[in-house]
Formats: sequence, C-alpha cells, structure tokens
Amino acid sequence: MTETYDFLIVGGGPAGLSAAITAVRNGFSALLLEQGDRLGPFPRGEGVSHHPLFDQLLGKGFLEERSYQTNHGALFHSPGAHQQAFKPAARPIHFFEWRDFIDRLGEVATVSGAVIRTSCRVTGVVEDDRGQCIGVRYVDEAGVQQSAQGATVFGCDGHRSVVGRHYQVDHEALSCPIIKCRLAHASFDPVQTKALQFFLIGNGDLPMAPRFPPCVAYAFPLPDQKMEVGLMLRMGRAPAMVTVDRPNAGTLTAVWSELKQSYPKFRRYFEGADIEFEQPTDLPNATLWRNNVPALGAVLLGDSVGFVDPFGSSGILSSMRMAQLWTDLIAATMGQARGRSQRLWTARNLAKWRRAYVASGCYRHVRNNYLKIGMVEWVVFKHLRSADRINRRWGAIARLLALG
Repeated sequence: MTETYDFLIVGGGPAGLSAAITAVRNGFSALLLEQGDRLGPFPRGEGVSHHPLFDQLLGKGFLEERSYQTNHGALFHSPGAHQQAFKPAARPIHFFEWRDFIDRLGEVATVSGAVIRTSCRVTGVVEDDRGQCIGVRYVDEAGVQQSAQGATVFGCDGHRSVVGRHYQVDHEALSCPIIKCRLAHASFDPVQTKALQFFLIGNGDLPMAPRFPPCVAYAFPLPDQKMEVGLMLRMGRAPAMVTVDRPNAGTLTAVWSELKQSYPKFRRYFEGADIEFEQPTDLPNATLWRNNVPALGAVLLGDSVGFVDPFGSSGILSSMRMAQLWTDLIAATMGQARGRSQRLWTARNLAKWRRAYVASGCYRHVRNNYLKIGMVEWVVFKHLRSADRINRRWGAIARLLALG
C-alpha cells in the first residue's frame, strides 16, 4: 500500500527537519525519509549566529545553553600566513556539537507529530501522467521496496540529492570538495584563539600540487579543548582558470596531509591532538542553483540547490529559513483551499510562491553573499592568483574581505 502525506520530505538534515516541524505545526501531515541509520550521522562542530528561528524550532534558549559563544570575529591569513586581516563579528557566533543540534530538531519534529523513518534509501521519483512529482520510491530498513506519495515533495537530501539528480541539477557545478576534521585535545589557547581562523591558499602555492584549486584551510574552537578544522576548495572561479584541475580523491588527501604537517601556523593545531573524525566530502557553495522548483510538486531546499551562505560556508540557518518559508507558503495555500476542490500545484500558485521567495530576506541574503564572494574570489584567486601577488596587495584584499 502506498502511503499518502501532505508533505513528503527526503533528507533528515536541518532543512528537512525544519520543513517537517513547520508542516505539522501548520496542521498538515509530514513523512520524512532519511538514508542514514540516524539523523545527521557524521560528528562535527558547527557555528551560527543567533536567529529567532532557532528559538522557534529548537526551543527558547536551547542554542545558548549548548554552545560556546564568541564575538571575536574572523582572522584571515594570507598565503604562507605572512600577513593577517581581522574582521570583527557583527554578532556573536555560537559553536556547538552537531549531535546535540540535530537530535533536538528530530525530537521536536517527532513530538510535533511528524513521521520520521531512518535507514530508508530513496531510489527514484514518482510522477503522474502530466509529469508532476507526486511521490518517491524507497528501500526501507528491512530492504523492502516501498513508495510514498505527497501533495508536495521536498528534496532536502543534500549536494547529491536523488530528487535533484532526477531533475538534472548539476551538483558538481554546485559543489566544492572539502575535508571536515574534528580534533580532541587540540593544541590551542582558548583565551588567545577565539576568532575563526581562515588560511588563504592560491592556485600554484602548493609545490606538490601546482594545479590544485584555490582553497581555504580553516579552524575554530569548540568546547572542551576540541576544534573543528578542515580544507575548503573554492571552485566558484576554478572552471575559468586554465591552471586549475579538479583534484581526485588521492590528490585531495595528499594535500590535506601536507597541510597538517607543514603549513605555517595551521599545523600547530594538530600537535598532540587526537583526530576524532576526518572525512572528505563536498559542500554545495560554489554557486546558487536558481530554479529550486524543477517540476510541479517538487521543491529542492538547502544544500540540494546550493542555498548556503558562502561566507563561512554554513548552510544551517539559510537552509532552515528556506525550508520554513516554502513550507509556510504552500501550507497557507493548502489551508485556503480546505473543503474546496482546488488543485494545489497550478502555475498561478507557483508564480505567487516564487515571487514571495525571491523577495524574502533569506533569499536576498544568500544571493547577495554569492555576488560578494564571487568578486572577492575573482580578485584574489583568479586575478592575483599567486602567493607573491596576493601578499603584495594584501591591504586591498583585507578591505574586500570586510564586505563579507
């Protein structure tokens, strides 16, 4: 038997859980399917600025109680860590454990009435004879092929979205390779190291990999002498650079190993530290995919369309805001049509939702930050490109970085 819900949500990250909570709070049913054996399976640290949405979805004060807070801004290091540029924080940043955060969202969604199923691998999209998306096929925890239908299907399954892939979203164009790593007993002074640390590395700066893309190594402190560190490749301008190749997994791992051992100032964080988690993956922050409704009935949210704040590369708040917005828009129309024979997915309704989305503060914020970081990356990584030229023009670059 095929189950039917008002909202069918693929993916149990911040976007999917926010959509589920918002749907049931609006009085509609929601089924969320998550491929992992638990929500948000990978351990990591995260950082966000506070927003009222966190109180709405997590509970008032939850984020503050579970986070390490700092308002010390960001410190940018030029290639070779020869120079620095400090950007003060506009608002305090809350650093927290991913497991605390995602488990709380899952708890709120379940208590609110959403149905959440883990270990369910979505294998395809179901469409009607008009081409409208009306559901998905999935393999459940027991390995049995199932299907479910929804008046609206949300694709919240990240940068390799099954729903997005069905509708030809080019996720390689959206994504930047990244290595995420979490350290215990990290070598840093929690009093002195309060700012986010960003180490800019240009194309050609690494002798072992001269065609490696521009990248940024990063580090930020977590509670209990832990630290989140990693390497973000900046692919926004890379396709237009003839001196850049997209690295394979072996090259990425080799470069990361070299940075941990020898890159000035960055290597110190690893001295005596234990690596709790380390994994290469992709982060969809190269560009924003503009058409997040590729077919009637299907809406792509968060990472599946690169809806990430590219400054800092955090998609948590932006994806949650996007999910709440689209769920509220569709739910409002469904509520108005209660008791009447009226199709939900019409061209008129879609146009209305799109206008509200494009006019929203969350969309304008992400779009504008993509424009800003595109300008910074063009100047730093494409125009100047080399470590010597970047360091010689560091004063002008520092002013550009202040735009973020």
